[in-house]
Amino acid sequence: MTLSSAAGDASVSHQRGRTISLPDESRNVFITYSTDISSEMVPFSDFLTKKGFRPAIDIFDNPIRRLDINKWKDGYLKDPSTMIIIAISPKYKADIEGSVVDSHALHTKYIHSMMQNEFIQQGSLNFRFIPLLFLNASQKHVPSWLQNTRVYRWPRDTEDVLLRLLKEERYIPPPVPPELTLVIRPVTLTATL
Repeated sequence: MTLSSAAGDASVSHQRGRTISLPDESRNVFITYSTDISSEMVPFSDFLTKKGFRPAIDIFDNPIRRLDINKWKDGYLKDPSTMIIIAISPKYKADIEGSVVDSHALHTKYIHSMMQNEFIQQGSLNFRFIPLLFLNASQKHVPSWLQNTRVYRWPRDTEDVLLRLLKEERYIPPPVPPELTLVIRPVTLTATL
């Protein structure tokens, strides 16, 4: 899959003969993670940027935004057009379930709580959270409320993650004709039983 972005225009993806237009407001991606995979976030963010998305991670933001980190995070979390990637690692599970030991873990726990509340308010339907397993993470590290959601593994599921961010399906369904023709034929009963 290739994704290119033109200045001021929507991103366009060409995959197997189809074109996907991505509105500008749909290119924002917020990434929540724990410190054990901090080194993975720069390359991952660069990857998303090259594909036409605007990833947001608190370590990339300028000092002015750091002054009010909760307001910054709430801006992304409350914007329904922003997709949220949950970079899952063994420490992520510990941060959201255990005692908070550092400020980043506190931020991670806060973001997790906000996401879980949204999930519950949406009737336990997942519209924008993308659980993505990094490094040594497995299904057991996925938060319980996301266990019934498709979980991706980085970098194995790169194409599927991009399709999810584009809100597209992997396969194009066959076209349905505008008018269906229904033919009713009488069935004749035979005397043989």
